[in-house]
Amino acid sequence: MLAVAVFPAALAHANLITNGSFETPDQPTGTWSVYGSIPGWTTTFGPGIEIQDHVTGLAYDGDQFVELDSHSHSGMLQQVAVTAGASYDLSFAYSPRPGVAATSTGIEVWFDGGLLDTIAGSGIGLSDTSWSVLNYSVIPTGNLVNLEFRAVGTSESLGGYIDDVQLNGSTVPVPGAVVLGTLGMSLVGWLRRRQVL
Repeated sequence: MLAVAVFPAALAHANLITNGSFETPDQPTGTWSVYGSIPGWTTTFGPGIEIQDHVTGLAYDGDQFVELDSHSHSGMLQQVAVTAGASYDLSFAYSPRPGVAATSTGIEVWFDGGLLDTIAGSGIGLSDTSWSVLNYSVIPTGNLVNLEFRAVGTSESLGGYIDDVQLNGSTVPVPGAVVLGTLGMSLVGWLRRRQVL
């Protein structure tokens, strides 16, 4: 008698966000710059995207992060290819700028054309960043969605920080594992037919 092992489909996760930790372009340590666009992200309004590297606080992931209130309020956006109707996990790290009141550190999170959340925290009394990770479950309505972050509150070049942006899809079967499972089931069916004959 022939024994056939059928392996369950392997599971895979993938972050769909490009440059979610803002490590590109490589900003020299101890400096900051404002860019019209960076890999994966474009400016939606305001002066541009400010990247900091060990200027006022440490990054949550890697060496760099974004301050959204660059010279004044600004916004940035990334378009992401997704599957309409599927469930995704959106997360990012947020910190208020050390020494700055909550009225200046607000950030709006927009997903798929709608306002998902508004975050603001007080940096008064902080000597370094104080990161919190925020998580959301989102279901896109189309196959290409916009993820946007916008500075809100007082516009005076001192704002909220974001880092480690991730959009992870539901677990999906790896094609090779699916093929192995299908072949195994087909072989079991063929053996049963042979026994009947």
